[in-house]
Amino acid sequence: MIVAAEARAARIPDPPPPTRRLAFRRWDIHSDTDRLAYFLMFADPAVVRYIDPERRYPSVAAMTDMLAKDPPFDRWGYGFWVVSLRVSGETVGTCGFKRRDMQVAADPDEHVSVDEFGYLYKRKFWGQGLATEAAQAVTQWADAAGIEQLWARVIAENTPSVRVLQGTGFTCVQAGPPCPEGRELILVRNAQAVKSSEVTFTAAGNPAAS
Repeated sequence: MIVAAEARAARIPDPPPPTRRLAFRRWDIHSDTDRLAYFLMFADPAVVRYIDPERRYPSVAAMTDMLAKDPPFDRWGYGFWVVSLRVSGETVGTCGFKRRDMQVAADPDEHVSVDEFGYLYKRKFWGQGLATEAAQAVTQWADAAGIEQLWARVIAENTPSVRVLQGTGFTCVQAGPPCPEGRELILVRNAQAVKSSEVTFTAAGNPAAS
């Protein structure tokens, strides 16, 4: 199913279609505007409060190097898109999903690949329903691409993100042990076939943050 989903994703128009207020496009690591917008978003302590510290960047150059080493669109046909306002073109944040490994609980040496959903938004755009609007557009794109399940991680104390995920069809299937940011929850969209005891994420951290 993974191969079939990838092949179909390559035929689905990229990026997702615009919504009433938002537009989507790929990040351009060669654009000074895009690099600065991405860096400043991660430089805001409130925005990254629930994010894995390893995903905080000391400089624009460090952030650019990370993006250059991780080209999910070239590899899978999807990734994290820029979310911007249709009216002004201002960058709001980022939303999307990418492939990553999960560990099979019954056998620590066995891993499966899943599509992990996430988002991050500038603080000035919180509380306006934009995260939900973008999440609905991106998950509908995933449905059209034949991606049957999306996984997400969120810190339980980050209640706005929990509400966004639940409102977009995600169901909590696992609660992890406490971590420095709080207690991590693992949620799945279209979770009917998932047994929560079967798999667990191999690393802490939370891309679905704000």
